[in-house]
Amino acid sequence: MSTSHPAETDADAESDSSRESFTGQGLPRVEDHRILTGEAEYIHDITPENCLHMALVRSMHAHAEIVSIDTAEAEAHPDCELVLTAEDIKADYNPMPTGVGRVATGEGGEPVELPEWALADEKVRFVGEPVVAVVASDRYAAEDIADLVDVEYEAMEAVADGMAAREDEVVLHESVGSNVVDNERLEFGDPDAAFEDADHVVEGEYTWGRISGVPLETAGAVATYDEESDSFDIDCNIQLHTLVDDMIYETLGYEADDVRVNVPADVGGSYGTKIGIHRYCCLTSMASQQLDRPVKFEEDRLENLQGGDMHSSDREYRIRMAVDDDGTMRGLDVWFVDDFGAYPRYPINQVLKPLSVLTNSYEIDDVTYEYDLVLTNKTSQTAYRGFGVDPHIYALEMIVDEAARTLDMDPTEFRRRNLIRPEQMPYTLPSKNLYDSGDYPATLDRIEEIIADERDGGLLDPEIVAAKREEGKYRGVQPSVIIEPGASGSDWTDRQRTDKDDLATRSRDEVEELPEHLRAEIREDGSVRAFLATDSSGQGHQTLVSQLLADELEVLPSDIDVGYLDSVDAPTEYGSAASRMAVMLSGATVGVAERLLANVEELAADHWGVSTDDVTYHDGTVDRLGGGDSLSLAEIAELDAETNAAGERRTRVSYNYDHPATGLEEFDEALTEKLPVYPTAAFGANAPIVEVDVETGQVEILTFHTVRDCGTMLNPMIVEGQAHGGIAQGIGAALLEEFGYEENGQPQAITLFDYLLPSIENVPKIEMEHTVTPSPFTETGAKGVGEGGMIDAPASIATSINAALDPLSVEEPANQIPVAPDHLRRKLRESEE
Repeated sequence: MSTSHPAETDADAESDSSRESFTGQGLPRVEDHRILTGEAEYIHDITPENCLHMALVRSMHAHAEIVSIDTAEAEAHPDCELVLTAEDIKADYNPMPTGVGRVATGEGGEPVELPEWALADEKVRFVGEPVVAVVASDRYAAEDIADLVDVEYEAMEAVADGMAAREDEVVLHESVGSNVVDNERLEFGDPDAAFEDADHVVEGEYTWGRISGVPLETAGAVATYDEESDSFDIDCNIQLHTLVDDMIYETLGYEADDVRVNVPADVGGSYGTKIGIHRYCCLTSMASQQLDRPVKFEEDRLENLQGGDMHSSDREYRIRMAVDDDGTMRGLDVWFVDDFGAYPRYPINQVLKPLSVLTNSYEIDDVTYEYDLVLTNKTSQTAYRGFGVDPHIYALEMIVDEAARTLDMDPTEFRRRNLIRPEQMPYTLPSKNLYDSGDYPATLDRIEEIIADERDGGLLDPEIVAAKREEGKYRGVQPSVIIEPGASGSDWTDRQRTDKDDLATRSRDEVEELPEHLRAEIREDGSVRAFLATDSSGQGHQTLVSQLLADELEVLPSDIDVGYLDSVDAPTEYGSAASRMAVMLSGATVGVAERLLANVEELAADHWGVSTDDVTYHDGTVDRLGGGDSLSLAEIAELDAETNAAGERRTRVSYNYDHPATGLEEFDEALTEKLPVYPTAAFGANAPIVEVDVETGQVEILTFHTVRDCGTMLNPMIVEGQAHGGIAQGIGAALLEEFGYEENGQPQAITLFDYLLPSIENVPKIEMEHTVTPSPFTETGAKGVGEGGMIDAPASIATSINAALDPLSVEEPANQIPVAPDHLRRKLRESEE
């Protein structure tokens, strides 16, 4: 029986049929005891016997040819075990798969490969790119030996601006001949007619800077090659270990079953960014195979910030909105450049997910959506919490503000007139995704009530606001309703590697979605052991499964222990991303429990020689109706062991919960066209009250009001934790964080003195309310909630800054993220001229 569950659980509360449900309660997280007592084991704690350590020689140039690499002095060092260059690994291994496959070389040109080796081959394309791997007895020695490697470069002109890179004056990959490696224009409805007929066309330009998750635990990998079985065991803190393990085994040139990827139960954060750390897994595996010893690599903070393949979206938007005099939004035209860095890394579809919330909470039928995916001499992009939705929502809310100003209409009233109404649910977006449920006008009404209270003796009391303005401090707030798409489907994610002509004739039968897999077994003592097929980076999966399974089996959460499967034992599945797990894990848990209970009743019925109609299960016991006999779960497990071979045990079951969109005709069009499918739409209304110091440009968030709805709240404490963390990240994105680059590609933020993360100084009191609108599409009514806050806070803060400075008639003061003090001061000076 697990001892990691909270001891304060009331055993008396669930002893009869009127037992209180654990689901919906804010049970303390199973994971927290071991984390808070130092018992959690992270990848940095794993060091096998006889383990060697790897360090990387990284490029200091943004763009340069590698003239020569002299490793003689390094190899002569007494502690040196191995030195690897691109030439070494090219002899035995493969390049890492990219996100776009073959890249078109221009109109009529033959598509070409765009290979990325785990070590730079012939030239470097960003500062921090690994050039040489060095293995030694310990990390200290490896670092010293790495300094002995002499790499001669011939520096080349670099391009570090996405818009400039489109001109192709500096080309990163000569074989491609262009820095624009993907482009798509999608039209929904009749946008040309909408813009032609509308009373006004409003235009805006907005910039979203490059940010990232900066997890507390940096990336790490420990690889062990087994010569006898010719296979690899890799411990690492990668995210989506069953989905992206192809990046590892294909690079190594092995089959999936030969490369076992194991992620510890505890990972110190990822936020999507650790999806892209397969380079480290590959290099340590190669070194282990060369040396026949375990090899470990731990990324330090400088490597993480500078060259850890962990940066996120970096976009320039040109956006237009067609509106009528009465405040009707008629059409939307979104165009943007996404600066993807030096390589189009997996996953590339960060530019596509915004289609799932194309018009946010507004009813707009006619829309154009177009992007250029551009390569520059920067660290490559990877996923980040929100997966590209956050900049889209920000740009959209900015043009909404601008349209309201053009119409001379109150921005809140303008938003209200265009909100999707509850009677329209489920609502189909122009881009074919569905919003499942929600009352957006009521949510906006509630946040306005809260603001009204602030205007009556609170932070926005007119007398206080006027007095503050005398001090040069302008307060303001602008509420908005924002959608968080949840429970991503998987089939659309290779749209950019699919022939678009094939989509026109694609049938529903060709759609391949990934279910969520869960296993469970009853152990000899009657306790239950469940096995997750997905990894976790702090979301609380073990807690969620234990409380749901406890309810389904009518036992205590402390009777349930939850472990994890590695990549070989687990089937390929999407995993912990895209706000999926509350939906997918809860559905899988209900399914596995139903299967387990059915088997338990059959075992008991067989034992007594009666029909299953003559037995009943409750509170961990099977009773024979009218017979007075009963069997506990421990006795059932014993019966099963006596009558069935190990591979045929009926107290061991698994269940695959199908993605909710799979069986719904409403999603057919999106699924067959490989458009983003997110069957849950959590939503919320935000009203951060900001204060802008016009002398310094500093923005202080005085309080952050938010009303949120994620359908059924499985564990309110986890829901609130996700929202608090997401809002904190959103505050960092809105006001502080950015991986800036000089024109020559040199990074400006390689320490935490330069890359400013939010602290308690920047994160205000968050006043949070909840409403509950269950999803009709999911097993438990839950909606995805893992990316909220990060998706909605930046846009809400930016619109509130606009509102605060409205009396000064500053033109779009928050037209770039982050809204840093120097930017605001420049806008204020411009308004004074």
